[in-house]
Amino acid sequence: LDELDGQILQILQQNGRASHTEIARQLGVGHTRVRDHIHRMEAVGVITGYCATIDPLALGYSIHAIIHVSVDQQQDFDEFAAQLLAMDEVVEIFNVTGEFDALVRIWVRDFRHLREFLYGKISELPAHQNTVSSMVLANQVKPLTLSGR
Repeated sequence: LDELDGQILQILQQNGRASHTEIARQLGVGHTRVRDHIHRMEAVGVITGYCATIDPLALGYSIHAIIHVSVDQQQDFDEFAAQLLAMDEVVEIFNVTGEFDALVRIWVRDFRHLREFLYGKISELPAHQNTVSSMVLANQVKPLTLSGR
C-alpha cells in the first residue's frame, strides 16, 4: 500500500459512501486514479466490503452484553460459532484464550430478552458448558489505522 491508498482508506472509513470524485477532490488527484486504487485494494482483499452502520437503540435493542462462554472441547468450535451466528441477537464472536473459549457480543431488547437468550438459546447448544454475562456500560470504537504498520 502506498500513501494514497492509506489516505483513500481513511476517507472510506469515515464515509463508506464517498464517491471516487469526492475522494479525489479531497486528495487533489484525479477520480480515475482513486477508482483504480480502490479497485486494486478490493481485488487484493484490503477492502473486503462496505456496510451500513445501524443504531441498535433505534431498533429497540437497549442492552448490549458480552457473554463469556466455555465450550465442550469435544465439540467443533466452528459449528458452535455458526449456531450462535444464526441467532439474531449475536453480532460478533471471538474464539479466545484464557478461562473461557468464546466471547459473544449480543444486543437484546430488555432483561427478559437477555434471560431468554441465556437460558433458552445458548444453554441449549450441545457445546455449551458455562456462561458469564457482562453488561456493556459504554463502548468506544476506533477504526484500524495504517500508522501501526
